[in-house]
Amino acid sequence: MTKYNSVLIFVTDGIEDIETVSSIDILTRSNINVILVSVNNIREITCAHGTKIISDIFLNNIENINIKNIAAIILPGGLQASKYFQKNYFLLKYLKEIKNSNRIIGAICASPAMVISSNNLFPNAKMTGYLGLKHLIPNKQWVKNPIYWDDKYKLLTGQSVKYAIKFNLKLVQIILGKEKSRKIENEL
Repeated sequence: MTKYNSVLIFVTDGIEDIETVSSIDILTRSNINVILVSVNNIREITCAHGTKIISDIFLNNIENINIKNIAAIILPGGLQASKYFQKNYFLLKYLKEIKNSNRIIGAICASPAMVISSNNLFPNAKMTGYLGLKHLIPNKQWVKNPIYWDDKYKLLTGQSVKYAIKFNLKLVQIILGKEKSRKIENEL
């Protein structure tokens, strides 16, 4: 997967602060190009606990990004954000395009249940997610691990903010290999 060099992180008001910022930090430390895509087409995003971040591009301009350069996309959690992601037609359409191009989709906290499972994007993939929303993921798909990588379907999921760093280190491992992931982990 090293031929790809970018990860898109989808953002909107209410995203979980640590899940988002840790993704930006760890991926950037790994020399992966991070692009923040505003789903609500607002440049300044206010996270669930007040952190403000600036998006790089709006979802309605996503066609300007060459999909061939995308290694993965990430959906941070946060209940408000996940509800917005869940019903955004353009985001769901793009997620299907990424899935069909065999790229990685990462979702953490509320996003696996509210976005991935509720929209039946991966009907056969195993996944984990926020324990309080476990009932929204079919039993046959649920995995109790805090972080889970379903290699067959290219789906990376995590349970909560508590596991955000491990989630991102796993993504680095998938994209760049164990050695790079270990190197970044040792620097933290």
